[in-house]
Amino acid sequence: MNLAGRLILRSLLVMALVIGGITALTHELVQVSGRNDVDELLHQEAEFLSDALGEQLPAAAGLDGVVSGPEAEQAARQALTVRPSGERHVSSVHANGVRLQSTGGPSRAAALMRGDDAPRPEPGAVRTEHTDAGPLRVLDTVVTDGTGRQIAVISLASPLDAVHDKATTVLLVTSAAGILGLAVGGTTLWLVVRRTLAPVRTVSAAAKEISPTDLATRVPVPDTADEVAELATEINQMLTRIEQADDTRRRYLAAISHEVRTPLAVAKGHLELLGGPEAEVVHAELDRLRQVLEDLMAVARGGDEIDAHRGPVFLPDVVAAVRARVSSLPHARSVVFEEPAPQVVLGDQGRLEQCLMNLVENAVDHNPSDVTVTVATRVEAATAVLTVSDDGNGIDPDLLPHVFEPFVTTRSDESGGLAGLGLAIVQARVGAQGGRVEIDSGSEGSSVHIRLPLAAA
Repeated sequence: MNLAGRLILRSLLVMALVIGGITALTHELVQVSGRNDVDELLHQEAEFLSDALGEQLPAAAGLDGVVSGPEAEQAARQALTVRPSGERHVSSVHANGVRLQSTGGPSRAAALMRGDDAPRPEPGAVRTEHTDAGPLRVLDTVVTDGTGRQIAVISLASPLDAVHDKATTVLLVTSAAGILGLAVGGTTLWLVVRRTLAPVRTVSAAAKEISPTDLATRVPVPDTADEVAELATEINQMLTRIEQADDTRRRYLAAISHEVRTPLAVAKGHLELLGGPEAEVVHAELDRLRQVLEDLMAVARGGDEIDAHRGPVFLPDVVAAVRARVSSLPHARSVVFEEPAPQVVLGDQGRLEQCLMNLVENAVDHNPSDVTVTVATRVEAATAVLTVSDDGNGIDPDLLPHVFEPFVTTRSDESGGLAGLGLAIVQARVGAQGGRVEIDSGSEGSSVHIRLPLAAA
């Protein structure tokens, strides 16, 4: 997922968490507010009913001024008549062992309070009772006479269904509003993020156009005076440093080439004076050394400057020349040459010989001393395949995709001078001849295949 997608996703997640928290808090506040309203109603009704009962007690008292059980029951009936149940609550009085209840009130709560499943009186604070009629808020209040003797207990109950329904409605409405807000906010956020990150995309697109052969290109610096502009500036400064280092490297390579070519020319001049078959061999090797030097310089510069002469090349001649050169090396016994196919390919014989020599030396240098290297040829359709294989340990799978890159080596140490240029040079030389190079490697060894077109008859 790209940067814009991650920013939008994370922002939406934060928005969803905030909206969810607000929705849950609103739902809880509505329930708390509804319960508080019910509690206030119960306290008011308890106070009114208690006052009504207190007004009836003197009239119900006997000649001795004491209210007996039957007299308290009679006063409770009168008080319930004066202050009956309302639309939102049920009123009842416990007196003389009898539970008295006025008419009216919410039907389900009223039926419950008249039955045996009514909550037992527990004088004190308002409490919630979970009953078959749903949750009820219940308040029980004790009524006493002047001497502090308990005369009756007033019980009031109010259902919480309406409170819960209101809270549920609020929850649904806020949830729907939150989802709509997420949709609108997400769309707006997407537009804002895309506009904000437009300079980043511009810098990225410009950076993709920069190639190792054209380091003079620079990325545009947006006039936003922010981190993106700072990043673009740093990229341009980095490109400047790379360009300067590349110029230094090119000058260094040119100096090396000049310094090496001079002694080579001097040596060739003396060989021409000496003459003889040995001098001819050394002269040929000096020519190959000059060609190797030119190819090394071309690959190290990172360009595609190898100029190969393409013409008919007889494969047995190539293999015979490589066999003769290998025979003078210390590891000649570990290299096996199979009989080459008598075919003619289009290529540069000198560079093709050098490619095979590079591959043979790589196979010997990068494997144990008892490795066997095989050089073989075959024909596939209109293509000749020259293969150099070994029975060594193979190449690390993580390194395999990069073996043709300059300065990538399979060595475990840093020996070998220009380590890592061997396969890069082979690929450049074969490419200059119109062919391609492939490599296979596993636990049983590695094989490098050079594919060149056959010459037309």
